[in-house]
Amino acid sequence: MFKVPILLSNEVHSKRYFNAGLVTFPGKQLVLHCDALPNCEDDEALIYWLVNGSFPEETSCHDRIIETNESTLMEGSILQKSLLLKNVTLEDLKSTFSCVVTNAVGMTQKFIKLANTDCSDN
Repeated sequence: MFKVPILLSNEVHSKRYFNAGLVTFPGKQLVLHCDALPNCEDDEALIYWLVNGSFPEETSCHDRIIETNESTLMEGSILQKSLLLKNVTLEDLKSTFSCVVTNAVGMTQKFIKLANTDCSDN
């Protein structure tokens, strides 16, 4: 029996990361990771990223924000997909990044907002 997919905790790879939130600097590279338990057969689940509700390749920043290919862990029981921000901009700090996982039973998503640590913007 299939169940709604489950998103595992998000990981971030950057030079600065605080558990209280996703903190970054404009101009820095940032990688957002999303891992999910699809709770179904491999080919019956989708995992993807959205930027402000749109697919990254359909946004004006498509050359700077890139979605990686889907990968799996543990013989396909965990789906993975990452979002690469080549250089964080002030626009990104106002954006909402969403990891979405769907299967035949339902959909789940997590929203990520970035925070600026550059004190010169205040």
